[in-house]
Amino acid sequence: MKAMSLVRSVALAGLLFAVPLALRAHNGVVHGDHDAHHGGFVMMYRDLHCEVVASTTGGVQLYLTDAARVDLPAAVVSDVTVEIERKGAPLESVPMKISASGDFWEGKSKPVVAQGTMIHAAFVFQREPVVVNLPASSVMVKSKKPAAPAPVASPLSPKSSMGNSEHHGH
Repeated sequence: MKAMSLVRSVALAGLLFAVPLALRAHNGVVHGDHDAHHGGFVMMYRDLHCEVVASTTGGVQLYLTDAARVDLPAAVVSDVTVEIERKGAPLESVPMKISASGDFWEGKSKPVVAQGTMIHAAFVFQREPVVVNLPASSVMVKSKKPAAPAPVASPLSPKSSMGNSEHHGH
């Protein structure tokens, strides 16, 4: 009986030690969830979470959080540009600006409702340009459950890409 108790104690101690290590996969920072906090679609570039949201009534927002999903100020990225590509229509360029609260980027656009519409967002993070291409159906606020697209986020510089960066997209 004593031997079994010792085995359980050792096993429990091992689990208690292993779980915190698994949670600290990003340079000692506990990694957060990948849930969309604003109804859009979340992706990662390095330790930056980026959530793109498009409204079926018009407008695009870009929210940023760190690895633990703590909100970051919009100014952590710069040069944000968004384009909306609709089938059979001219490309819509959405002028983006930091919100009055400084919490996210926003821009006015035509409503995003048609299937096959693509959202192209680009910004600069830590001096590296990053491009995100998503089907609009995955970022629309009014969608019940976003589709699972094959999103692409990549820096424009040749030395780094999502495939060989420190982390992958979600």
